[in-house]
Amino acid sequence: MTINTKSAIILAAGFGKRMRHLTHEVPKPLISFKGKLLIQYSIDFLESLEVQEIIINVHYKSEKIKEFIKNLGNSKIKISDESSEILDTGGGVKKAMSLINGTESIVVNSDVLWDEKQISSLKAMDAMFDRNSCDALLCLSSMDNTKGYKGEGDFVFLDENKICRYQDNDKSPFVYCGAQIISKNAFVNFEENIFSINKIWNRSISNDRLMGYKNSNEIFHIGSIETLDQFNEK
Repeated sequence: MTINTKSAIILAAGFGKRMRHLTHEVPKPLISFKGKLLIQYSIDFLESLEVQEIIINVHYKSEKIKEFIKNLGNSKIKISDESSEILDTGGGVKKAMSLINGTESIVVNSDVLWDEKQISSLKAMDAMFDRNSCDALLCLSSMDNTKGYKGEGDFVFLDENKICRYQDNDKSPFVYCGAQIISKNAFVNFEENIFSINKIWNRSISNDRLMGYKNSNEIFHIGSIETLDQFNEK
């Protein structure tokens, strides 16, 4: 089954500060895990979903990622260049969205190990997404299923799909696990260019237009050298 969302964005502009021993010479997306570059996991995953275009944003050591993409020779892939100034997660998505042909896009973080186990989740999200009632649909995972994540929960479900921010007194918080489907509508009348994607999500919550999908598969987040070593041992 092909999906309706034909565009995808890979976020690959970050500094990888918690992995500085490895990212001193190469950007985090070009770190190898079990013989395969992190960014290649994302590309292969999106290719398996049969998207028609992939936008990759770059900043830190951008020339190395550009060279890697050039050598791939994949005509589907385009660069959203933030070499001169990093735009943070929200600004990065906003700029990349201006390059897509459609009205919405899948967005994935390049430091999550996307594999065939996650294909069913993204297909389910694609079937669920309705641009008329939703600005963004976030892939959320329970704390237990999110491996390598050291933070706290982000969201709770108000009903089957509607979500809001996690409060200290809430139980069973869910974590954003690095994938979403977002519409260009989410950025309408939003004038900032350097900002966190949390600003868009919070505005969508206020407008009752942020939804969540409960991902039941384990998510592996490469957030540090320690987690990279831990996952390599499995």
